[in-house]
Amino acid sequence: MTEAFLLFFKHILDIPFAVQIVCAAVSTVLLLGVTQKTKIWRIFVDVSWLFSVMFVLNMLFTVLGYYTPVRLSADIAYLIGIAIYALVASRHKPIVRLAMSSVVFSLNTCMASFGTLFGNMLEMHIDGFDIAITKIVAYIAVVAGGIALFKYPLYKFETNNFDCILNITCNILSAILVIVFGYVRLASSEMNMLGRKFSGYMSLVVAVLFIINIATYFIMYCLCRERERVLEYSVNTQKSQSLRELLTLNEQKLIELREVRHDVNNQYAYMKLLLEQNKYEELKCYFNEVTGTLAAPLFKSVNSGNAIIDSVLNLELAKADEAGVKINMRVEVPHELPFKKSVILGIFTNAIDNAVEAVLQDKTDDGVVDVVVSMQGDYMLFCVTNPTKLADMNNAAELCTNKKNKNVHGYGMKIIQKYVRKCNGIFRCYVKDGQFVSESLLDTRIKAGGGLINEREINKRRRMRRRTQNVGYYHGVGQGVFSHARRTCGSRRV
Repeated sequence: MTEAFLLFFKHILDIPFAVQIVCAAVSTVLLLGVTQKTKIWRIFVDVSWLFSVMFVLNMLFTVLGYYTPVRLSADIAYLIGIAIYALVASRHKPIVRLAMSSVVFSLNTCMASFGTLFGNMLEMHIDGFDIAITKIVAYIAVVAGGIALFKYPLYKFETNNFDCILNITCNILSAILVIVFGYVRLASSEMNMLGRKFSGYMSLVVAVLFIINIATYFIMYCLCRERERVLEYSVNTQKSQSLRELLTLNEQKLIELREVRHDVNNQYAYMKLLLEQNKYEELKCYFNEVTGTLAAPLFKSVNSGNAIIDSVLNLELAKADEAGVKINMRVEVPHELPFKKSVILGIFTNAIDNAVEAVLQDKTDDGVVDVVVSMQGDYMLFCVTNPTKLADMNNAAELCTNKKNKNVHGYGMKIIQKYVRKCNGIFRCYVKDGQFVSESLLDTRIKAGGGLINEREINKRRRMRRRTQNVGYYHGVGQGVFSHARRTCGSRRV
């Protein structure tokens, strides 16, 4: 055992080897663990323990190769170290972790091989050239590449699984080719001499592979960024459309009020005439007739006490009423909530609009949309249900749009998911028993600028909510509606 460790410290552990481990650890932490909010001391700690892991793995592989015929290269040690860091320390989504891990592994493998091959070529043409120079330069280039990619992170955007898998495949195949070439060179002295003879050409091939991997990453980044821009454009377009609809609605209600005012003035004039003519019986009959017509509300409205939710739901209620679709609502919310109007508008309008459009497309006799907004602990629950002809499915969020222009439409679910993530919430969409259900849970402990508030502020908000909790607004009251609300949403406790 002592001889194996002496072999490692005397013949393997040198300055280029130590620089390689440091650069591998730094590039891994940069691309997998560092965000804009990460502290400097946290980066130093992560690099230190990852360096220790990779160092120990290389030492163990040397000992294993000394006593057994198994020969594991340093690339395998780096792969294991990257995987451990991705599982333990990275906070990115799983698909992003896989993509960035493959990029880091390919970056280290290709540049390590390039430094060796390019150094071999220079050794053949320059007497006394030290190959350690090209190795160290190549390892430093790994850190430079990590810094360059760090400026274009994937975690900021909604990634596509197909793009990530394509990028992972490209990087892993490149790394495998480089590793296999290294094993072939070590297989025999003849292959090693042949590799040295053509080291210049092979270094060029490895450099091309490295450039292809970098280009693949940037293509994936540009695609994710473009999708995000399209999503933002859809959000802004929807806001403008909602404002136009709100203005149109206000104009319509203003016209209705003017008509009512004109009608009331005529009615008062007629009743005054009957009163002057002492036609009391006729006046009584006419008065009963008029009060009967005025008993019906002028127009439907939501009044839960929360101004933002009321305005959005009133807009959706008017749009559905104009389309001929009935909406049953149950709204029980506090007067104050920490969510911005853009968040409520993006989630509520998309979910309700999708439900109304589905009812109009299916043309069902009982086409009623149920909307429930209530508090579930520290979360606000928003549940929309509509009848559908679709078969039961657990995840209906990826359904394609039926509209003609698919480049503009079909972003409703993505907009909802984006805003729910901003509110530290949960979104799910499913079909069960002929009902399409969209549920959003929004965390009321969220700050206006992002992040969670402290425990003291949480307790304060809970006390305020208990004092200001509104009795609620109910529209389209029916036993079936409330039993359905309790069945789908009311039994949930967060």
